[in-house]
Parts: sequence; C-alpha cells; structure tokens
Amino acid sequence: MKAQNDRSRLRREVRHARRALREDQRLAADRAICRRIQSLGAYRRARTIAVYLAFDGEPSLKRLVDAAARHGKRVFAPVLLRDGMRFAPLASSAGMGRNFFGIDEPAAERLADARVLDLVLTPLVAFDSNGVRLGMGRGYYDRAFHFLRHRRHWTRPKLLGIGYSFQHVPQLEQQVWDIPLWGAVTEASTYRFHGPAAIHRPES
Repeated sequence: MKAQNDRSRLRREVRHARRALREDQRLAADRAICRRIQSLGAYRRARTIAVYLAFDGEPSLKRLVDAAARHGKRVFAPVLLRDGMRFAPLASSAGMGRNFFGIDEPAAERLADARVLDLVLTPLVAFDSNGVRLGMGRGYYDRAFHFLRHRRHWTRPKLLGIGYSFQHVPQLEQQVWDIPLWGAVTEASTYRFHGPAAIHRPES
C-alpha cells in the first residue's frame, strides 16, 4: 500500500510541475529533447517509429514528427482500445479523433501491433536510473509491450522514455508488470539503461 501511495503522490507532484512550466521554458526544452532524439543512432536507424501525442503538459514531439516524415520514416501513434493499445499511421491525410481520456489519436481502420515498431517514444510521469518507468497507472504501455518480458535481450522495439529533467528520480520500486525502458531523453541528458555500455550522457 505504501508503494502505491508513494506512486500516487509522485504522479500528482510531477504532473503539477509539468503543467506549471512557462511557455518559453517548455518550447526551449521541447526543442532540446527533439534534437537529442534525432542525434541517437537508434533513431537514425529506425524505419518505423511510434510517438505519443502530447497531453497534460507532456513534451511535444511535433518537431520530431515533421523531421521523421521528411526522412522517410513511418510514424505511428497509439490508439487506445477497451482491451489494450494498438498503433496507427500518423499521416497528414489521416483524420484525427480523441479517445475516451480526451487524448488525440489518429482515426484508422487498420491498426498495427507493437511488434512492427523499431523505436517507441514513450510518455511517462517519472523514470529512475535503472530504467523503471512510472506512467499514469492505466498499464497500456506495459500490456502492449509485455512480450519484451520474455526476451533476455531485445533489439526492437526500443522503448525510449521522454520527459523533462525533473521527471528523473533516483529510484522507483519496480512492479512485476513494469516493462523497463531501453533509454530515456530529457532536455538536459540522454540515458541508456539496457544493452552494452549503459550510459548517462548529460549535455556538455
């Protein structure tokens, strides 16, 4: 119960701090985050990328979506279903709607499974130095990528957490259903948690 209460309190605090960012701070941080993502080899090699559509003060990835389309990458966004989450192409020709939480999502009849993706830019409330991710508590990402639990090593998809620097915390208690992040990016740092040569690369 204590761990659950701690997570609930952390969610409230971080979401408040995220919404309280000044617009100029947010724009500068979002630009830095998108630059850091584009500098990663995992991004440059990826042919299929999933992004989230920003909600509740999350960092905006619009600049990255525009760049990825110019670079010929296939860009997907989550579509929430009653029984889970799938992904739909995010294209200028596709219509948009809102899911039952009020989050934008592409309107598409044909949905893709998570296994087709190379890189998944994952929203979060907080993350720790071991790659444990704290989400909104609804479990959509953990369920969508549960198949990664059965691999000792994985090459795709890579789950890259995206947040602001204050969303990095020293340690979170890992739950049995948590799917760890491969890495994370904030406006100030790049983190690598899994695979050879785990790194934390702050801005120089």
